[in-house]
Amino acid sequence: MLEFVEKLTLYPWLLVRTDVTRLRSAGFPDTTILHIVLGSAHFNYLNRMADGIGIRFEYQTEVPGSSSPSSEPQSAKVVVIDSDLPQSSHKRLAWIEFPESNEPPTGSEGPQNLYRLMSPNPEARELAREWRNYQMKGTTRLDTRLRSQLGLYISGINHCEYSAYWISKSLESLGELRSVCERLGSGKAPRDLPTREELLFTHARRLTHEPANTKEDHIHELRQAGLDDQGILQLTMLCSYLSFENRVALALGVPIESETS
Repeated sequence: MLEFVEKLTLYPWLLVRTDVTRLRSAGFPDTTILHIVLGSAHFNYLNRMADGIGIRFEYQTEVPGSSSPSSEPQSAKVVVIDSDLPQSSHKRLAWIEFPESNEPPTGSEGPQNLYRLMSPNPEARELAREWRNYQMKGTTRLDTRLRSQLGLYISGINHCEYSAYWISKSLESLGELRSVCERLGSGKAPRDLPTREELLFTHARRLTHEPANTKEDHIHELRQAGLDDQGILQLTMLCSYLSFENRVALALGVPIESETS
């Protein structure tokens, strides 16, 4: 379990079905595996919130500052052969199995499989849906298009095809060029960005890969570029949320809906 959690935290794009199979073979039922994934992904969210805005300890501590090296995906082998089971013979919704809900999905647009896995707990499922809608809804500080660009960029960095697919559809509906979506989906920031947007994308990459290395100077840079503290909080929340969603989708092998019809 700890090996799985470590991989989910540091290298989520390397997770394969075999990782889940090993948990099941060790005695963890699918419901417990879901809890492991959701709990671990949630702490990836919380850690980025704390590091991203510099939340201070409420108690005395001797924990040193981070000097951990960056874990760029280019330094790891991303394409891994899953020898456990051919993809074509896999009939489950994902790598784990849950009873289908008799309730119709809320809305026909947007990701559904991500929430179908939570069917046994409708309250948690609807809270997760509301959480995503809240993060992706535009504000005066971060409009919908910029949020989607950042979300697609982070999903590209994490090699999360599921999130990238849905965010790309949202961006294209807003009039974004397909070439820009493809670039963002590969984990590359748009070319020729204004200083403010360049800093936003730099902050998003930092929070995605090395959140503990966020310094107060980085926050000052964002302020100088015209983002107030409320905007910095919204940016941090968005980046932290995407780290959560990407890990849930990657850890459970959530398939894109068009591939399951």
